[in-house]
Amino acid sequence: MSGGSDTVLAERVRREEGILAQEAHGQTVLLRLEDGGYYALDEVGAMIWELCDGQRAVAEIVALLCEEFDVPERIVQADVLEFIDDLRRERLLVLAAG
Repeated sequence: MSGGSDTVLAERVRREEGILAQEAHGQTVLLRLEDGGYYALDEVGAMIWELCDGQRAVAEIVALLCEEFDVPERIVQADVLEFIDDLRRERLLVLAAG
């Protein structure tokens, strides 16, 4: 990702077009229609995926997860930033316009 973590925390990301999400056996599987690539998410990953709606800044997603789980913010922030970076590399998330 570009910039430091403060810049990234202010960014809004959204789910890429053409991605199907299907839950099965406690996992969410994302399927990229353009090439058939897929990516499996655990429960927390699926929560982050749903929160990436283009309306929330990454910092808001971190705050919501901190409320949901009793985990220090620095750990949640590092995990969320790494996860979002992975999904952007996989072309599953993109920066929201505006």
